[in-house]
This record gives sequence, structure tokens and C-alpha cells, in this order.
Amino acid sequence: MDRANEQHLAVLLKKFSQKMYVDCVLKTEQIIKSCDHSSQFSQLEVIKTPDEAGDLAFRTAFDFPVYIMLSHPICKFRSHRNYPLGERAYIANLALVPVFFSSLNLMSVLKLWGERATGFFNPANSPLADSSALCWELPYASKPAEFSSMNFILQNGSDPQVVDPILTTIFEKYFRLLYWTFPHPGFSPSTHFLHGRTRISSQVKISKSLYIIEEINKPTRFFLEGKIIEGTNVTLRGLIMKDNRFFFQSFPAILDSDLAEQILTRPNVASSFINGVVAEVTQMHDEQHFKHSILTVIADYDYVESYYDILTALIGMMVDFEFANSDSLAEIGTVADISSQVREGYLNIHRMLKVERSLSEVISNPFEFAINELFPAVVQDEGKLFYIHPLAWGLLKRWKLVRSDKSQQKEILLNLIRLLQLSENSSSMKLYLDRSSDYFQRLGVNKREFTRSVFHLGNAIRLLKTMRKTWTTSWQPSTSERPSSYA
Repeated sequence: MDRANEQHLAVLLKKFSQKMYVDCVLKTEQIIKSCDHSSQFSQLEVIKTPDEAGDLAFRTAFDFPVYIMLSHPICKFRSHRNYPLGERAYIANLALVPVFFSSLNLMSVLKLWGERATGFFNPANSPLADSSALCWELPYASKPAEFSSMNFILQNGSDPQVVDPILTTIFEKYFRLLYWTFPHPGFSPSTHFLHGRTRISSQVKISKSLYIIEEINKPTRFFLEGKIIEGTNVTLRGLIMKDNRFFFQSFPAILDSDLAEQILTRPNVASSFINGVVAEVTQMHDEQHFKHSILTVIADYDYVESYYDILTALIGMMVDFEFANSDSLAEIGTVADISSQVREGYLNIHRMLKVERSLSEVISNPFEFAINELFPAVVQDEGKLFYIHPLAWGLLKRWKLVRSDKSQQKEILLNLIRLLQLSENSSSMKLYLDRSSDYFQRLGVNKREFTRSVFHLGNAIRLLKTMRKTWTTSWQPSTSERPSSYA
């Protein structure tokens, strides 16, 4: 089942959608080509097509813990099925569990096999016994968890552990305020596939933004992953950003029945922004594709009803956007620049915003207050803003550098930022000799191993930035540009 996972999924994807298959493989080859120019990505394992003709996918593992978030809404489309292997001589259990991959800031699928699959769906032992969100750590192991470029996670030898409240709160903040993904054509961030042995049952493309329910229509129902999905047809108006400008776009969607009563009975539903996820699910029946866009509210504070709420969300969007499009591993710009861009974005959409301004009237500097709300995911220092990539928290946890005291945590993060920025153009030895490494040594870490780990972290963040830029770029491949595995 090992590297054949990607090869078999590619065969299924080609049958499901030739266009999506070509886009996925083309973008994979672009990422691998970018990584080939640098020896920094030695941890990348390239997976070839069965005939060795071209690159199909890649996997990567991390030398520190990674984190995923689960809840009933996040894992709503989970499925448990028998998976015949070979000539049906052996039947395996396969569980496909959509999760928020907190460390990579995207929605993915956790693949569980055998007893792990059965255990996850055992009502007595299921981690989804209640409705609250749960954060899991997949610790470093002799065979650590792996992430595939076809957007799934293999647990391997990493047994999950429930995360302590400090890190859980931090990752909830990333999800609520710093995970934003707008619609993109083709294989884009958070695209994933639910499948069996013989076919892909559902292709899921995730968007996360702020939404307004513009129009409420008739109830509806359809069949998805073995379940009857009931909901209400609505017209949503979603906030997106293009060419550095915010604007709204209307589209039809389905409001999940689990949320319809909760949302539609609100007295101010027409003016309440919903911090939520839209899952565009594509299924195939009789060689025809059918699409449903389903709104699932899964952020902690789902309703955005004040100027301050809008401001905080826009700052998070701008931070996420600026970091994704910068060459830096941490710095995203000056406070003044980000403030100006956010306020300009607010003015672009203010005519649609029927929100209360009472909170802003009692706060002398609401922007400053909102920036502080984003700590420790965003750090302000000497007029500059720095983004702490969520992957960094695994490194900090491994070296016991997660603190509840804000001032101590800020000092740790600023020294980590210095080392990450130094790694952009330096060797691991240069990091070892830097004063920030001496600072961490005084905190009790092994200086040599720590700087090597920070260097690996920098490489991993570069890879993730490359992946995101490539996945959000559209190509129309000519014959000469088609991937070598195109058929």
C-alpha cells in the first residue's frame, strides 16, 4: 500500500477528471522542478509514475511533531469502507477522515488503515464523541507521519496524542483568523479526494472566507459518502481578494441542516457575516459530474458583527496573503503598510457592511488592538509584523519552548524569527554561530541539534510556500508543456 497510494489514486483521478489529473500532475512537476534547483529539499521523496516516465507526486515527513484538528463539522464527510487488495484475497479497512492540517494551514484527509480505521469509527472510542474541536499531535517517530502532495496524511508509526490547552488555543486562532482560501481553478489548496478501490466518490475543494446569506430558498437533500445530506438552498455573498482588492462575489450554495436552524433563526441574519468554510463537492453519476457547494460553519466565533470583528478578519486575510506572496520566512511588512492596506480593503467593501461600530468608539486604536489579538501567530516588533508559520509550533513543542507567559513567548519567537531569516541565505553553521542560538542554549536546548532543526524548518516552510504559489496559479498546458505522465 506504500507508494502505490499515489499511483493508484492518480489512476482513479484520471478516470474521474482528466482535466483535474493533468492540472494536478503539471503543478506537481512545477513544484519538484523548483525544488530541484536547491539541495535544501533533500527531505522530499519524489514518486514516479508506474512506468517511471515522469513525476507523479511527492511526500515529505518532518523531524518534529505536526498537528491536526478534528470536529464533527470538519470531519463531516468522513467515510469507512472495505478496501480489496490484489485479487480480493485480502480486504483492508480504510478510513478517510477530512481534517484541518493545522501545521500546514490547509484542509486535508487523514488516511487510516486496519485497526486504526475501525477504532476511529467505533462509537465507544471515536475521538468525535462530543461536538467540541479536538487537536491531535502526531509526534515524531521512527516512521513519522507523512504528507503527500496529493493532499493526504499517513499516520504511519506516529500515535496521536491530545494536545494541551495552550497549543489548542493557538491552532484554533490560526484556523479562525489566519486560514483563508479563495476559489482557484484546478488542483488548488485544500483540494482532496474521497475514494475506494475502484473510483473516486467525491472531489472536495475548500474555500474559507466571510459570507453573508443573501437569499434563502427551498430545502434540498442529496446523497453523499453514504449519508443523506439535508439542507437549505441559499445564495451566498462571499468576500474574496483579487489584485490586492477585496470584493464580494455571489453564488448558490447549500446551508447544512445542522446549521440552518441555528443561523436562519437569528434576528440579524442578513447583516451577520459567517466565518465559515464552503466545500464544493463534485460527484460523478453516469459519466456526468454534479456539484454542490455546502456551507459549513466551523470557526470558533462564527458570526462577525462589529467593526472590530471585520478589522481582525481583514488583518488575518492580509497577513496570510502577504506571507504567501513574499520571499521571507517570517516578515510580512511594516505595521503602517499592513494597516493602510487593511483600511483600504475595508473601504472597498464598507457599503456592504451593516455592522456595529460601538467597540471601535471605545478603543483608541482598534488596529493595534486587533494585531495584539493575533499574537502569538503574528508578532509585532519595532514597527514590523512577523508571521509565525504554524509548522514552527511543532519545533517549539519538541524543544519545550511553548510558554503561557506572553512576554517570554515573544522573546522566544523573535529569536526564532532571527534564525529563520538568517537561514534564507546561510548555512546551518552560520545559524549555530549566531547569538540567537546562544540564547536558546541558555534555555537548555542542545544548540547544534536545535539549529539543525531550525534550518530544516526553514526548508519546510519554503517548500510549503512554493506549493501554495503553484497551487494557486492557473496553467493552460500546451502539448509541449503537458506532464510526462499525461495520457
